Amino acid sequence: MISDRITKDPALAGKVVAAVSMTHTPGLGDRLDAPPADQMERLYQAFGQVRRELEAAEPDLVLAFVNDHFDMYWLNNMPAFSVSVSDVHYGPSTDAQDWLQMARQPHPGDAGYGKHILEQCIADGFDMMRSGPAEFNHNVLIPKKFLWPDRDIPVVPVFINCFAPPLPAWRRSYELGRCIRKVVASRPERIALLASGGISHWPPFVDEDRIPADDELLQRQLRTQLEGPAARAADPHLRRDFHAREAQMSASDQPLINVEWDRDVMAALERGDIEHLLRQDYAAVERSGGNGGHEMAMWIALAGVLDGAPGRTVIYEPVKEWMGGVGILAY
Repeated sequence: MISDRITKDPALAGKVVAAVSMTHTPGLGDRLDAPPADQMERLYQAFGQVRRELEAAEPDLVLAFVNDHFDMYWLNNMPAFSVSVSDVHYGPSTDAQDWLQMARQPHPGDAGYGKHILEQCIADGFDMMRSGPAEFNHNVLIPKKFLWPDRDIPVVPVFINCFAPPLPAWRRSYELGRCIRKVVASRPERIALLASGGISHWPPFVDEDRIPADDELLQRQLRTQLEGPAARAADPHLRRDFHAREAQMSASDQPLINVEWDRDVMAALERGDIEHLLRQDYAAVERSGGNGGHEMAMWIALAGVLDGAPGRTVIYEPVKEWMGGVGILAY
């Protein structure tokens, strides 16, 4: 259930009826049998708990802080922040249907809500980019799969660049949430807030300034990151080969999860200790949380909407088979 601090907040009372931050690891697609059975049972129980809370809350829409995985934006067209102003979105991409175990279809949006976010952000000095229909993959569809699988709740996605440096500072992401708080407070809709991504993980995305010349897969990935959907369409097996590389990495002895960092970040969010998080710069996150750790910007933006209210950890599990920390934080 949403905390008393939020339900009694005069700006958000009756407006935010649920709020959850969670991992969107691809392992939650077609690799559910990879981790130990007892660990999966704990994860299923946690997702079930949050799903029941969301069902009881009956939100009118989901306001989702997410990042794009080069399905909509690429290095030659990479906004720091973007919002989709559309009544319909689509996903997953055709090359992601098998591993997400979901068929491509339209998903409802809310153009009016997205436009209000755009207008408020521009008025407050955020150079927010406007996009049309979004392309959803695991950023939104993993949460949908586990939290609202049987409902078509409209989604308004707000995108934060987490993969193509220079990245927005976490402080800027928090300020973005504080800006969007004004939109939430001024509108009648009952919303569920969602942040999707993180925690520590080291996916084989490419730093264009440090790419090994002899790594053919990463060279292919770089082309997709530079050129976007056209390059992905010309290389239809890239996503499959990419996930095979991830499976190889997870089976290795590489240190691909930083449990101490994961627990520290989640504990700070539980305390509402936002300043502890905002002191972490790009280098600190990259070193401790990996290139996937930058996705915690979405969790921090969500915290901004809630004015730094403390959360509660529903679950944290370091899942070696998915090479990442898996966590759920609710409010």
